[in-house]
Amino acid sequence: MKKEQKEQELEKLVAYLDGEVSEQEAIEVEQSLSRDEEVRVHVDSLERTWQLLDRLPIAKASEEFTNNTLSTIKTIQLEAQAIEDQNRSGFSMNKKMQEQLRKATVAGGWIIGLACSIFFGYMFTNQLVPEESEPLLSELSFIENLDTYSEVQSLEFLEELSHSGTFNETAQQKSR
Repeated sequence: MKKEQKEQELEKLVAYLDGEVSEQEAIEVEQSLSRDEEVRVHVDSLERTWQLLDRLPIAKASEEFTNNTLSTIKTIQLEAQAIEDQNRSGFSMNKKMQEQLRKATVAGGWIIGLACSIFFGYMFTNQLVPEESEPLLSELSFIENLDTYSEVQSLEFLEELSHSGTFNETAQQKSR
């Protein structure tokens, strides 16, 4: 905690020397300077450091460095503007989200294609392959009377019954 407090005091002193503090903060720093010898020594040290820095020769940046720096700043500004425009439009996606969306779209396309193939395959084979029960339905009356027909010994016996009129009597009895 002491370290943080000293860092804050140093920041305040630097801001005071640069003239970047409010009137109230300037008054507080001046009161601290009048009371504390350590603070005065520290401020003097900072002032001498600034004076020495002012004596150093100022290096000139090359034309290439200036152009590179300005183009980098312009690129950053354009990217920031593009992000801001996306945020304003309500549709903002980073590259990871775009890749995930692309993968999901491809997977969805495959799933829909597979589902359509299964559906049309089923419909096509359903039309081509006849139902196994269809021949049985066309012979339903025969199947219902199969037990009766199995008692018949021969075709000649059925013809004799037909000529004798037995089938007509049986049919009349059932209709009553």
